[in-house]
Amino acid sequence: MKKQPKVSIVVPIYGVEKYLNQCVDSILAQTLKDIEIILVDDGSKDKCPQIVDEYAKKDNRVIAVHQPNGGYGRAVNHGIELANGEYIGIIESDDWIEPTMFEKLYDNAKKNKTDITKCMFYKYNSKLQPKYQNTVWKAPCKDLTEAPVGAFKLEEWPLIITIHASIWTNLYRADFIKQQKVIETRSASYQDIPFMIEAMCRADKISVVKEPLLHYRVEEGQNSSTVRRDERLILLPKQCIVGKNLLIKYGKYETLKEEFYFHAFMACIGFYFTIYMKYKREYFNVFHELLADIATDSSFKYKYFNKKRKHECSLIVDGHYFRSLILQRHLRIIRRYLLSIRISNKGCCFQFFGFKYATGIYKECPASIKFSNK
Repeated sequence: MKKQPKVSIVVPIYGVEKYLNQCVDSILAQTLKDIEIILVDDGSKDKCPQIVDEYAKKDNRVIAVHQPNGGYGRAVNHGIELANGEYIGIIESDDWIEPTMFEKLYDNAKKNKTDITKCMFYKYNSKLQPKYQNTVWKAPCKDLTEAPVGAFKLEEWPLIITIHASIWTNLYRADFIKQQKVIETRSASYQDIPFMIEAMCRADKISVVKEPLLHYRVEEGQNSSTVRRDERLILLPKQCIVGKNLLIKYGKYETLKEEFYFHAFMACIGFYFTIYMKYKREYFNVFHELLADIATDSSFKYKYFNKKRKHECSLIVDGHYFRSLILQRHLRIIRRYLLSIRISNKGCCFQFFGFKYATGIYKECPASIKFSNK
């Protein structure tokens, strides 16, 4: 009988021929050699199917899977079903990973006997100057460097719910994760949230590798929710509602509602500001449905919200659609016609009456830049 691999790595693939080689090469270069790589071509119309087959011919650890287009969730679920490893990881096909990622996650998982082991990640943007293109992603509240040492339960460090869902930075015990599925919704945004919440609720033990080991690509040209503005974004607050119902199902809503609502709000508010106007009212209605319980919950304290975010959230909670539009329009007019500015300790970018200036981290000012005091 064929020996069971230590880790199976599932890679859902659709329309990413530009990035696929970098992704798969980084997996093949892992210092943990006892791995299985399941490349799931989800009916790609570009050269991805041929690339997948070429890798399968070159390396017997690679399994090529081709299926009719069914969406991200179906591709991930199919890969997990086929996985033979002791543990399972999921890597998105436009990202790439550090050579030691799965060795470090596997060693940590074995040492702590965990269901989920999570690492940090870099955020990659090729529009920035080279030395700033890879920056460690920082959570709005606490990041993973402040997580407990060793294994912990969700209730012992609920702040992990406020951190980016990033199901692709996790290593899962196989017999644990095979018991649940990613929601199979075509063209959905942020399917990570309900999957992450259910996994965290079910896990007996969680642990963290406190270093970034994955490069998360966020830039124009991707088939990604980060660059969409159409009606598909409405699926995001709908996915968050699914996540809230999972917290209720597992009896953890009251314990984790502060962390959950902060994560859900921060995930949804940016897309509410950027979605096309003709879809904005529908997005608002679903966003309001997601947050409406806060209005009648006297125990909710907006624990993680700053003053600005609390005000924005309150407009959604109380159903003030037109007031929220006025807030958006006011900021947009200022950004577009008067002054746009982004400042950090590594550089600045501003526009003043049409004049643009960029220095430090920025090669040039983005087409639309937002206020930031970071």
